[in-house]
Amino acid sequence: MLSGVFSPLGILASLLVVGALVLATLFQLKRRQRAAWEAFAKAHGLSIAERRMEVQGRYQGRPLLLATGKRGGVGGKRRHTVTVLRLDLEGALPADLLLEHERPEDKLPGAATPREESLGDAELDAAFQVEGLAPEARPILLEPGVRQRLLGLKGHRRVSIKGGWLQVEQRGVPASAAALEALLRAPHDLARAVTEAAPALPASNALDAPPHAEASLDEERPGSEHA
Repeated sequence: MLSGVFSPLGILASLLVVGALVLATLFQLKRRQRAAWEAFAKAHGLSIAERRMEVQGRYQGRPLLLATGKRGGVGGKRRHTVTVLRLDLEGALPADLLLEHERPEDKLPGAATPREESLGDAELDAAFQVEGLAPEARPILLEPGVRQRLLGLKGHRRVSIKGGWLQVEQRGVPASAAALEALLRAPHDLARAVTEAAPALPASNALDAPPHAEASLDEERPGSEHA
């Protein structure tokens, strides 16, 4: 009887069964993810794209984009899915400022890491690359509450401030509303701390520009993952 199991037809049948189980598992996971994102969007009055994992709107009064995208596939890296969160900083930091953190294992091979500017804080300078550091931005970033929250985001795949938006990226796709709430908590606290630390906020024009306006922040446009 065992000989039938290890025959070419038996092996093929086993592979087909395993493949079907894998596809069924992935399908169920996609359904859970979609249901979780829809529940999260509904709970906060946000809109969700019909055919993409992409949520937009105002989260606790702040413009937000939450989407998925693909990363990797360069230099021998395997492609994987990430979740990208963007929050408007409401003009609290100059649009020319670039502050970026990327985990060493996620850096592209041979990517340059210039250190032409620094914040003057050893721990922050070790974790973040900075460009376009205007004098008015430094005290905001060094404010104790902002500093602490910036360092608290080091575990994410990538963190950046560019064009007046905070962007945080993590691997995988949350499959529960609670996981989505947890993903937003620390970045939203940072965004609030930044706006509170700013001495005076100019009128934000974020409502006139969609969150995708800074698409150059990404290797691929977030929201490219179909539900």
